[in-house]
Amino acid sequence: MDKYILYHDMADALQHDQCPVCKLVDERVERMIKVLLREGAGDGQLIGSYVRARGYCNAHAWRVKESGDPASQAVFYRALLEDHKTSLEKYLTSRKQRDLRKKTNALRSLLQARMTGKADGDETNAYLSSFASEERCPICAATESCERRYVDAVVDYFEGDEEFRERYRNRGVLCHPHFRRLIQSHAERPSVPELLEIQLSRLDLQIEHLREIERKANVRFSDEEGDAYLGGWIRAVRLDVGLPGTDTRYKQRVLAFKDAALKP
Repeated sequence: MDKYILYHDMADALQHDQCPVCKLVDERVERMIKVLLREGAGDGQLIGSYVRARGYCNAHAWRVKESGDPASQAVFYRALLEDHKTSLEKYLTSRKQRDLRKKTNALRSLLQARMTGKADGDETNAYLSSFASEERCPICAATESCERRYVDAVVDYFEGDEEFRERYRNRGVLCHPHFRRLIQSHAERPSVPELLEIQLSRLDLQIEHLREIERKANVRFSDEEGDAYLGGWIRAVRLDVGLPGTDTRYKQRVLAFKDAALKP
């Protein structure tokens, strides 16, 4: 098959202790943030989409912050905070008007509320809604698109290229979020049974490393030179949730709180 850039990137990303999809997505997000900070401050459309999404999710907001460029980030946050300020001013005005109506004519205020269908507390609900958005965190949305493409590539290359297939057999493993996405999208592909067996063998290896750490309680530092089990607990974290920023909302069958689905 043709050797595209993605093919070589995916093959190089295959490591015993790291999901290749995580590695490629992480590199993609890093490049995306650099472009965003370099060019986004002068792009009104991009700033507008950022404001409509109510900014970034927690994980990506802090990651962008760590990338520096305060002047560029100030442009984005000023636009966002100005929008929040407008919502707060509107809320304060509506509360003052409501309180004034109550003081001047409680009965008239009640009748007006019934006629207009606006009850006390509507302005509060409207203000609370202003913190949320039907649009996702822009980086989350781009990340999900990349994840889908890279997961698809794993299956395609595994089925279509012997060299990649052999390399994946020897070194491949996917974190749970991306392995779940693979099964969700490609459960009936002919290569999936073997991919399941490979994943099972990697789980067995990780579990054995963790047992070894439990037996040797004096192990404290994952970067210490020594046997393969050292660092197994960090590999277990990567295996279970992927790298920071990977979407793991599938873990919650019930929302943790009322508005938990709003972001990212």
